[in-house]
Amino acid sequence: MQPTIICTAPVPGMLFINGRFAGEIGPERPLCAPVSPTGAVYLEYRPLSGGAAPLARRCVFSGGELLPESVAEAEGLCCVAWPGGAAEIEFDPVREETVFALLEGLPCQLVRGASARLILDGAALPLPRGAGMPRISRMNGAPLLLGETDAGGQYAAVLSADLRTETALIEARRIDLSGGALNALVPLDDSVGHGRLEQWALGAGEARLASWEPVWIDGAPRWPRTAEGAMIAAVEAALAGLPSESDGYLSPALAAEAPLRDIASACDLCAPMKYAAPGGDPCAALLKAANDHLAFARPLYYRAANAGGLQSPWRIDALSLESPVP
Repeated sequence: MQPTIICTAPVPGMLFINGRFAGEIGPERPLCAPVSPTGAVYLEYRPLSGGAAPLARRCVFSGGELLPESVAEAEGLCCVAWPGGAAEIEFDPVREETVFALLEGLPCQLVRGASARLILDGAALPLPRGAGMPRISRMNGAPLLLGETDAGGQYAAVLSADLRTETALIEARRIDLSGGALNALVPLDDSVGHGRLEQWALGAGEARLASWEPVWIDGAPRWPRTAEGAMIAAVEAALAGLPSESDGYLSPALAAEAPLRDIASACDLCAPMKYAAPGGDPCAALLKAANDHLAFARPLYYRAANAGGLQSPWRIDALSLESPVP
């Protein structure tokens, strides 16, 4: 199988393949190039603007597939191996920056890069990627670091009484302290818009999830309007532990077979098939992470009928992981 690499980057830059200039890449400017099915491919990305540093990485192919171990430590790379030999590679070099401040009179450093951490009184406290400088608050005797992230969310880090140990890290779209508890609105990041309203009990430097309830993160569901959307939503509901909702996208006969009962063993998430599977038959992509820098996509073939339903006008009446549905 002849593999093809598809390279992109969030900031325009020059791409070199095996030491030769290949062209310019950017967020809307992918560069495609065939590579050898076996052996190493050396990639170098040089940003044309911003403060990110150049990045060079080695990817190894065998039998036309990208080997997971070759990119397991490849910081700054995000890769997806698609069916048919397409290997999508995104360069995302992150420049580490440090911000100095005082928290309750104590000097601290917020270090941001591929991840974030707050160095406070000699202790390194993990924070979400893109975390802004926090403020200190207290509830029921528990010290908290409260702050926002670049993505528009909020976070709360629960600390021990001496501020040297982090006992819990909560990330959410919105966090508020009321009624003697920490309330967090947590999106599940699926296509329909599921979320959880979590209530955390705090005390003596500890946090315990006291209760939670399902919510629509935007106040109402975004039901799918296409057959592909219905297939993806069915898998997402199964992954979220909502079998009744998942079955609502299937025909009654197919739902009785519970075909998505064990789907969590096959994938971490479901998405549109970005690069068509061989044959061009209708399918969605099941993505499974091999490591922090590489995921493999496999097709989930389906057949849908415009049969109408409460959740979508489309119902899935057949699906298969092995071959296209006739």
